[in-house]
Amino acid sequence: MNDRILQAYQVMATIVGINLILVMLGLLKYPPFEIPWFYQNAHIFLFIDQLHGVLFMVLIVLIAKLGLREKWSWGFIVSIVLFACIPLVSFWSERRTTHRVHAATAPTP
Repeated sequence: MNDRILQAYQVMATIVGINLILVMLGLLKYPPFEIPWFYQNAHIFLFIDQLHGVLFMVLIVLIAKLGLREKWSWGFIVSIVLFACIPLVSFWSERRTTHRVHAATAPTP
């Protein structure tokens, strides 16, 4: 099935998940870590943080469009957004959501 919203969600969720890991790495410039390379390149992490904010807003719009189309409960939609805020859990959430869409569109015998 050619589902452009689902494909866009999958790509954006993966990009945002990877970007979230980079944002977390940027925290290595603060105490108690203070790794010099991260502190010296703080401008790179400022850009990554800002990019993450924009990409996350796009992801929220895609989640809302997908959730409204699939007639999901608001609790499930909010859980997807919250799970997208947790590093590594965001990848599991994307797979869970994709399986739910495929299960709902699968033909019943």
